[in-house]
Amino acid sequence: MIELNAMETLQISPNILRWVAEQRGLSLDALVDLLENPIKPTKPAKRAALVAGRFSITEAEKLAKKTHIPFGYFFLDTPPVTAQRGIPDLRQLPNHEPLSIDFFDVLDDVLRKQQWYQEYLQEQGAQPLDFVGKHPFKDNLPAEQVAADIQHTLGITDQERKQCKTTGDFFSLLSAKAESIGILVFKNGIVKSNTKRGLSVSEFRGFAIADPLAPVIFINGKDSEAAWIFTLAHEIAHIWIGESGVSDLPPNQQKSGNKLEVYCNRIAAELLTPKIQFLDAWEQAKEPKFDVLSKAFKVSQLVIARRALDFGKIDWTTYQAISDASNKQKTSDGGSPYRSYPLRNSKRLTRAIVSTAMSGGMMLREAASLLNVRPDTVMELSKRLEIR
Repeated sequence: MIELNAMETLQISPNILRWVAEQRGLSLDALVDLLENPIKPTKPAKRAALVAGRFSITEAEKLAKKTHIPFGYFFLDTPPVTAQRGIPDLRQLPNHEPLSIDFFDVLDDVLRKQQWYQEYLQEQGAQPLDFVGKHPFKDNLPAEQVAADIQHTLGITDQERKQCKTTGDFFSLLSAKAESIGILVFKNGIVKSNTKRGLSVSEFRGFAIADPLAPVIFINGKDSEAAWIFTLAHEIAHIWIGESGVSDLPPNQQKSGNKLEVYCNRIAAELLTPKIQFLDAWEQAKEPKFDVLSKAFKVSQLVIARRALDFGKIDWTTYQAISDASNKQKTSDGGSPYRSYPLRNSKRLTRAIVSTAMSGGMMLREAASLLNVRPDTVMELSKRLEIR
């Protein structure tokens, strides 16, 4: 156990210190950097002591606050045994960061909301959704067949796509279509409502929970706006094949890696850029083709480039240039907080929670806790969502 001496110094177990670093997705040196004072840099001897686990009580409390690790954990010899989160890690990118406490705090928050919604649906006598796991991965159906079924179930039309002026508009359409059939779609770039805890795209892009009653999709809002669309389509594919998981595989990797992830990418690509329509559009499009087709299909130029490569329309060098440029895209501004809250918490779920609170089915503070807002915000949301 950690001992306190006369100088009020804690000797933190190396196992605990490494575990704390892993929870935050940091190296041991980067963890110590969290205590760095920019005005008065830490001396080498002091830094060495911190790396070795020798902290003052004040330093340990500061580290606990910055890492969101309970202070009491620093008194353990070995890391605590925590409940295993029931979502497979399907990430495939080389050197991806360990899933951090930020991710698990997001996952726990989503699972809490999902549990409430499951109970809400059960009280209403809701039945399992037949599209969840409709085409199991083991069946190995052609990606085109699964994509066609998704498109039919969602009811996406070419006319609706054409009416979308931007990729953001198309994401909103696709998200609304998914929610209309019972999928809860969350998009957030921070942990709950904490703007100081931004999510990392290098850690994950999204995840899906293929629950038959209340399926969930989470999109990392820190990604680029165009990337949200492909991630959403990818996670919808996860729901259709009945496989939960956290993903980081972008559209530029479709022929290697985890077979399940590659399969979901192929379904997503076919859903967003159907082969026949894509090839027709490619032949008819004038230069610059990538820009023209990106605007036509409302997807990123990277998705267009990947399809063009797969169909032999461009060479690897051209594709790689588009791929490199795509890494420089920026995220979209979230806008008004009252517009952001339903996006962060799923519009469908937000409406259900606010409606229940306004009808007296739950306390305002309980609704506020679920939505990670204040009680008065719940009242304002009821007005803006026109809920009585």
